Amino acid sequence: MTTQQAGPVPVEQIEGETRAVDLVVAYVVGDVDLVVAAGLQGGELARGYMLQQLDRMLSQAVMADHGFSFHTRAVMPPEGIVWLSTVPMAADVAAAVWALAGDAGEGPWRQMTQEDRATALAISTAARGIGAWGTDGLLARLAAMRAVVSAA
Repeated sequence: MTTQQAGPVPVEQIEGETRAVDLVVAYVVGDVDLVVAAGLQGGELARGYMLQQLDRMLSQAVMADHGFSFHTRAVMPPEGIVWLSTVPMAADVAAAVWALAGDAGEGPWRQMTQEDRATALAISTAARGIGAWGTDGLLARLAAMRAVVSAA
């Protein structure tokens, strides 16, 4: 999310962060057209902000799990695994998403395109968020987050 800044927020930051939230929402509600519309696009700066926001949202969802501890592996809650099992994914994306679900380290990140990374982060955020807050709770959080990042 955007933070208090001295000057105006760059348009690319608003675009990237808003697109990140929209992409997670698209996966949660299963809207294929919205997935395409919210995909990784724009200039390098907007794309970077989108990836950064997706990474941040995934971290928040992981730490929101009631069983989270810095001393144990952050394995995805069962509700997230059930939802994740219904999502069709390309093989590279699936490998990264399932590695993240089991907290199995970085997965195949270095070989992935930025587009596949954004997809893996968005799907993982959706699954973790559903596991932590339920579908309705996650969608409410995403709506509030979108209002903040879009209004910057």
